[in-house]
Amino acid sequence: MPIRGIGSQFIVDTQYQNMDQSDQQKGVPQPPLELPYDTTQPLMDLPDPTTLALPPVDLREIIEQRTTIRNYAQTPLSVLELSHLLWCTQGVKSAANNMATRRTVPSAGARHAFETFLLINNVEGIDPGIYRFLAGEHKLLALELGERQDAIRRVTRA
Repeated sequence: MPIRGIGSQFIVDTQYQNMDQSDQQKGVPQPPLELPYDTTQPLMDLPDPTTLALPPVDLREIIEQRTTIRNYAQTPLSVLELSHLLWCTQGVKSAANNMATRRTVPSAGARHAFETFLLINNVEGIDPGIYRFLAGEHKLLALELGERQDAIRRVTRA
């Protein structure tokens, strides 16, 4: 039997006839829209992300100019810029009966199995620390404040 690479195996395994029924097809209840959190903890309101003034752009030009940068500017991000970036990555456009959300990113069955955690070091008006973005409320929840390398390793499992 020939040895297959992982790519070839993926192509075979994901052919329609080899796919199992999805949880949604099996009638498995939808997972919660967000993981539970301690509701007694204060939440940080984020500004309306649609108020960020953006110049008109040419998508092709943006794609062609994209590059990786590893030397970051010392200029802090504004809270409005952070709010807009978070909305772009997991923003909720609408919600239906607390069962499904329409977001700025796709998800099979509107299940959105991602949670966004942030290591914030240089955002105006926000203390450095580890935060969780609550997409449904468009708010931040502080998990650990301060610049603690052990907390970073624990959260990222490094």
